[in-house]
Amino acid sequence: MREEYEYRLNSSNSSLSGLCEAWNKVYNLNGSQMEYEIPEQAGSGRLTGFCSGRRIRVINYDINFSKPVDMTGYSGTPHMDLLFCLGEQAGWDLPESGKVFHICQGESYIGTSFETRKRSVFSPGTHMHILEIKVPLADIHNIYENIDNTRAGERSFFNEFSAGKYGLTPSVQAMIRQMSDCPYKGYLRQLYMEGKVYELIAVFFSETVLQKDNAILIPDFSKADLDCIYQAKRLLDGAPERNVSLSLLSRCIGLNEYKLKKGFKEVYGVSVHSYVIQKRLELAKTILDMEDVTVSDAAGRVGYGNVSHFAAAFRKKYGSNPGQYLRDVRD
Repeated sequence: MREEYEYRLNSSNSSLSGLCEAWNKVYNLNGSQMEYEIPEQAGSGRLTGFCSGRRIRVINYDINFSKPVDMTGYSGTPHMDLLFCLGEQAGWDLPESGKVFHICQGESYIGTSFETRKRSVFSPGTHMHILEIKVPLADIHNIYENIDNTRAGERSFFNEFSAGKYGLTPSVQAMIRQMSDCPYKGYLRQLYMEGKVYELIAVFFSETVLQKDNAILIPDFSKADLDCIYQAKRLLDGAPERNVSLSLLSRCIGLNEYKLKKGFKEVYGVSVHSYVIQKRLELAKTILDMEDVTVSDAAGRVGYGNVSHFAAAFRKKYGSNPGQYLRDVRD
């Protein structure tokens, strides 16, 4: 008899058999929880899972694959997938459709699956940190009818949302982190996660999915475009004091200015310029905290030629003039 969800390796690599077995266990939990350490032969990290009393499954992937993992999944239950990216990025190939699924920091994905079979290939050398919630579609219908029974029968939940990637509100991000970093063990963990998963679904639906006019629906970028955007962030992080124009940055990463400007804002939530200012001020604060310098010295070292402009930006971010802040640090 086939399980509700079943995964099989598409290769005879015996070192991955334990990983595939754990994948099957975590997807078929029934009112329980489990944690699995990734074996050294496959990589590092862990896979944890929890199942609520209503068969809502929560899976936390925190995995570094050291070799390719090619698996085919079989689903016997129509369900909705909610995916939340906890790392910088994650993705895998979908060979049967010729597509690549990709999600990055600050993004979520929501979609329904009536499919009975899907093949996924995970590449080595990447860190996949994702929180996934699987909800049976029957429960989704019940939840929606209870949310707004005045429209039950007129339109279903599936007329109310668009499948795809969404930005995350601060409250949703906070709950995801609380679930990912749950400090409890055993029954206390079960109790904590049971409450949190329903809270997360309620807030996520309320603040994102059902807010059609205000939802942050994120357009797809190619994996190559996203890699360029990540590279841009790394360059800015490495030398925030440098005055690099958008034009020069776009040439350095091989992406046109429009895609860089639009993509950076949608991936990280701020413009390139605002991000640079933020990193400069954080660096300046560290310099003032740790070194025996003047405000003018700190301003110059983080790329400000005008001390007054630096002081205004510092005050806006930290609520205090840098001179006063420096005096408070030294007192």
